[in-house]
Amino acid sequence: MELRLKKQPQKYLAGVDENTRRKLLRALDQLSRLEGDIKPLAGKKNLFRYKIPHYRIVFEWIKGEIVITVIEINTRTNIQY
Repeated sequence: MELRLKKQPQKYLAGVDENTRRKLLRALDQLSRLEGDIKPLAGKKNLFRYKIPHYRIVFEWIKGEIVITVIEINTRTNIQY
């Protein structure tokens, strides 16, 4: 699957320390294979959240398409669904 990052995720990855960046990049790699703790967001069509320890990734994926668009990456306390 192709993974596209919107502006916020790009800025977030650029602003975190190297260890966190590596952790998030590994998570994005798993997300591109649709592996891990992925749940649809209630009341939102084609929006999902991917949960990793201390972080959440909100992304859009239309079933059948090969593009996943990452909308937001943030800590679990600061993310808004």
